[in-house]
Amino acid sequence: MNRNIRTAAPMVYAALIVGGFMISSPVGVGVCVVGGIFLAVLYAVTNGGSRG
Repeated sequence: MNRNIRTAAPMVYAALIVGGFMISSPVGVGVCVVGGIFLAVLYAVTNGGSRG
């Protein structure tokens, strides 16, 4: 399940960025920044204890 989420997340993020820039430039920039933070948190959470 975690692997599927980590695989799908960048594609969803890219689609949200495109949608944000289609609305307006400030919305697109906001989606980039906030989405990047959420994506980093998602990767950290789904990584669990698989490393180390």
